[in-house]
Parts: sequence; C-alpha cells; structure tokens
Amino acid sequence: MGEAAAAHRRIQFHASARQGAGAGAAGGAPMQRPYPNPDRRLALAAAEAREKKGEAGAGGLDRELAAKVYLRTIGAGLRNLGNTCYLNSVLQCLTYTEPFVAYLQSGKHTSSSCRAAGFCALCALQNHVRCALQSTGKILTPVQFVKNLKCISRSFRYYRQEDAHELMVNLLESMHKCCLPSGIPSQSPSAYENSLVHRIFGGRLRSQVRCASCSHCSSKFDPFLDLSLEIANAATLLKALQNFTEEEALDGGEKQYNCQSCKKKVVAKKRFTIDKAPDVLTIHLKRFSPFNPGQKINKKVDFQSTLNLKPFVSNSEGMDFRYSLYGVLVHAGWNTQSGHYYCFVRTSSGIWHNLDDNEFAKFVRQMY
Repeated sequence: MGEAAAAHRRIQFHASARQGAGAGAAGGAPMQRPYPNPDRRLALAAAEAREKKGEAGAGGLDRELAAKVYLRTIGAGLRNLGNTCYLNSVLQCLTYTEPFVAYLQSGKHTSSSCRAAGFCALCALQNHVRCALQSTGKILTPVQFVKNLKCISRSFRYYRQEDAHELMVNLLESMHKCCLPSGIPSQSPSAYENSLVHRIFGGRLRSQVRCASCSHCSSKFDPFLDLSLEIANAATLLKALQNFTEEEALDGGEKQYNCQSCKKKVVAKKRFTIDKAPDVLTIHLKRFSPFNPGQKINKKVDFQSTLNLKPFVSNSEGMDFRYSLYGVLVHAGWNTQSGHYYCFVRTSSGIWHNLDDNEFAKFVRQMY
C-alpha cells in the first residue's frame, strides 16, 4: 500500500457482510462519496446564491453536468491484474458518479480534441465508463490504467498494492490537468474555475483566525477535492466533522498568532469551515494511528445515508447542503500495510450493489 499512503492517506470503510473483513464488519474504515439529493441538487442551491450576488453562472455546473443521468443497472466487473483491487474500487465509484458520467456523455471532451501529450486520464475514464456501462454481467480488464500507473503517480509500482485514497486524489488531479484549456496553469484560480474536476468534486476551505485582543480576523482559502477527517476521538461522521470545524486556541509557542492589527503575537482562535461546498462530496476517514503509522484504527464510525453539511459551511443562510450517499469504498484488513479493497455503489433505482473485482451482487442486507 506504499509507505506514504500508510502514513498519510487511508481510504476506509463502512460495515460489510463480507467474511474476513475483521474490524471492517464492526465499522472498519469508510470512504463516503455522497452526492446532492437529486430532488434538490446542491449545484442549484449554489447557483441561486450566486444569482443573488449578481454572479450567476460563475463557476457553476454546465447544463450537461446538472442533467440527470439514470444509471439503473450495474455494468461490468473488473479483473484483478495483480493487487489492483484498489484501482478497481476507485474506478467503480467513479463509474456511478452521475454528474461525472453526465460530462463524459456530453461529448465535451473527445480524443480528437484532447490536448494531452501521451496518456490522458480523462480519455481513459471516458472510454472505461462507456464500456463498463454497456457491458452488464461481463468482466473488463482495466489494462489502460494499469499500464499508465506511473502517469497517474510516479510513486505507484506495478503489482504492488497501493492506497486507494492516494490513487483517487492523483487520478482526479491528472484529469484536472487534462481537461484545462491550453495556457492555464493547473494551480491557478482560473484553473479551479474552468476545471471539470473542480466543478464537480471541488470545494473550498476557509481558515479564519480571530485575535482575542482586538477581534481582528484574517482568512485564508484553500481548494479541496476531499475532506480528510480524524476519527481517533469520533464515533460518528458528524462528530468527526464537528471536531474538524471546532475552534482551536492559538495560545503559545509556535501556535501564537502575529496579529496585523495589534502588531504583536497574541492569543487567538482558529477555525476551519467549508466556504464553498462541492457538488459531489468525498469524505475520507483517516484510520491510521498517529502513534503507529502501520496500525489501523479498527473501530466503528457511524454515518447515515444522508448528510446535512449546513452546520459546517461558512455562510449557509437560505441554502440547502443535504447530500445523499451513493458510494462507499472499503478497506478490509487489520493494518494499513495489507488487506483488500472493494466497494458498494447505489444505482439510480436506489439499489445498492457490492462490487468486488470481477464479482458483483445486489446488497440485499439493509445498509442502514
């Protein structure tokens, strides 16, 4: 799973009926990938807010992305090409991400118009999703991704189990670069506004520091493609989000704040909030131990099929931030150095399916 992955990024799990999942069956390690309620899409709520500010359409989803895509049935299973379960699970989750599929089917990105030199992750995903959705009951071989692992991340090695969260992050970043118009640097503000990946998966965090002496506030904004949450002191997803957005005291040592108004180091309060909520929200629960990087935190973390992000958003007045869960990527195993990945996805018909490499089945047990 890679040393860096074990130390920093652990995609984790939701309760499973799979035998041998060990602590996973008791609530092991989840990656939640909710998307907005189809009856009230987050993108529409955000668009309404922009319209009130006279910024209608700025950075909003294209019509193709907001269009409904009904994925009623499960497509193909994926062959494991030697420790590639982490790759298969990520591909399956992306295949059932409706706004993403809507873009791929819109024809806005084609092989003839592609500007990428060499491997294009977006072209590869477009071809993969088309084939997968047209191949119900069949088994596909994701050889195009396996052959180009080093194009996605230089740290990846063939036939070695890698970290699914690290793959997800690097794959999204690779697609982000592939879909940008020529001449736009991938880390520029313009890139985040124009990028398909950031219009679907991207949000923005706000870090606000308030001086305890004069109440002067300073804010810093950073884009994100997922939220990585600590779970050591959280038994539920909501508690993990509360801990993430809880005020932190900057009251000594390296944590002292240099107030621009007071012109000196002062005691201050720091807090993270979500300044811009994404259309598709990816949540990564960190199950590595801060004291022993190879040790997995095997405890149950409860989460529901819906999530209201409103309490954690900077300015949420008059807006709807409800999300509906559609995918869970699972790591089954006792530590961060070994184990197996598989996933659950929900189709548009509301049925959950367990996708495990080339095996797939309806998940008849109640998820919640």
